[in-house]
Amino acid sequence: MSKQRAWRWGNLPIPEPHTAGLVVSLILERIWPRPLGARPATRAGGAVLLIGGAALVAWATASAASSDLERPGRLITEGAYAYSRNPMYVGWTLMYLGTGALGGSAWPVILLPGVAVAMDRAVRLEEQRLAARFGADFEAYAARVHRYI
Repeated sequence: MSKQRAWRWGNLPIPEPHTAGLVVSLILERIWPRPLGARPATRAGGAVLLIGGAALVAWATASAASSDLERPGRLITEGAYAYSRNPMYVGWTLMYLGTGALGGSAWPVILLPGVAVAMDRAVRLEEQRLAARFGADFEAYAARVHRYI
């Protein structure tokens, strides 16, 4: 693998809202269980979400391998970023929901609105930094590619 396309672990953020949502879900599930119904179907759906989310995160990470996402030297607009401005966060959300479904807990679904609001706030701040850094290039990219899906 060339140095330009090398895997960058630093480009693999673990979003705090998703992590906090899972931790709170685990605590709440112990105190006040809220099981999801249809266990086999729920687990199968959870596995699909988890695997699909992980694949999307991997694709986004590979798409951005030539750049340091903390301090980008250029705007990433190809690969997964040609379809979503934030494919990693979409993938993490799918994984978050898949983890809850595999565990048979409704808490991640119940907490999803709060997790989504916190994540969206972080994404908007990140996009403001990108707009300040890349100007018209970012604005043109934002006009043609949706924030999430």
